[in-house]
This record gives sequence, C-alpha cells and structure tokens, in this order.
Amino acid sequence: MGKIFEKITHNLVQNGNIREEDEDVYQYAMKSILVLGGNILLSLIIGVWMEVPGYCLLFLGAIILLRSDAGGYHASNLVVCYILSLVSLMLTMFIVKEEIVQYPFIMVVLSFIASMCILRFAPLDSKGKPIEKDERQYIRRRAQITVCLEWGMGVLLVTINSQAAYAIWFAIIWCAVGYAGWFVDRKIRTKHEKFEVK
Repeated sequence: MGKIFEKITHNLVQNGNIREEDEDVYQYAMKSILVLGGNILLSLIIGVWMEVPGYCLLFLGAIILLRSDAGGYHASNLVVCYILSLVSLMLTMFIVKEEIVQYPFIMVVLSFIASMCILRFAPLDSKGKPIEKDERQYIRRRAQITVCLEWGMGVLLVTINSQAAYAIWFAIIWCAVGYAGWFVDRKIRTKHEKFEVK
C-alpha cells in the first residue's frame, strides 16, 4: 500500500500540485485516512451485522477521542492493526449485546483502574507519532480530561442503560490494554537494541 501512496504523491509533485518537501506529509495523511476511515467503515458494518449500531458508534466515538490523545500501542503492520481493532470491537459488542457482565461493579472497578493508568502515563507516543516536549503537557491534559469525562459518563449511564455505559468503559479498558502493549513492545525493542549494540 505504501508504494501506491508513493506513486500518487510522486505524480502530484510532478504535476506541480504539491511541493516535493511535502511528499512525506501527504503519504502519512493518506495512510492515516485509510487506516482510520477503513477501520470506522468496517466497525460500523460489524455493528450493524451484530445488531448494535448505536453501541458501536458510542464505543468508536469514545475510543477514537481517547486514543488520539492518550496514545498507546500501534502495530507496525496495517493488517495487524486492523485485526486488533476489529477483535477488540467484536469482543466489546458481543459482551455489550449479550449483557455478559452481570455485575456493574466489576466494570466500574476495571474501568477505574484503566482510567488511573491513562491518567498516570498519558500520552504515550509511537515511532510514527513522536510527541514534542512542548506539546506533551497540553496533550496530557486533554487525555486526562477525556478519560475523566468518559468514565463519569459511564457512571451516569450505568443505571439508565448499562450497555451504553459498558460500551464507553470498554473504550477506556482497551486503551489501557494498549498501554500494556506499548510497555511490552518498548521493552522488547530496548532488548533488541542492546543486543544489536553488543
């Protein structure tokens, strides 16, 4: 897919539509649109197929808002990214639809612990999306506000519509799972770098 984006941007440069120094930025933008747009489209199709489109939208809105600032693990391969996203969505929608969690207290505790992780460590950057030192505080504040609002919204909704509350809280929980993945990935990369130096 990267080769296609390179050809497109190369043609845009040749035609004088963009400057050569902006070529990488356009390639990154196209890749982001493909990943996010494709992910949202597939997620909505799954939501309709599982007969929970409203909860699917609620989950997507919550996780996109949170992950965009909080960060976390990013798969290096586009296929792996899609698979992880779709598995987390399908598991969430299955649990929400079937109301598998019988005791809201469990979800309150799990989402609270996940929220504390995000409050403590946000934002986590990635190789593809490093965070500049001067913008870290601003992004951190936004991530903290977002996770607090989402957790609080879940608390408000749990007595009215527990399924909606679970959809929001699962966004927080999956974000924290992404944090665990980020720390594991970073540890593995650090070990490889040390090994290569030796």
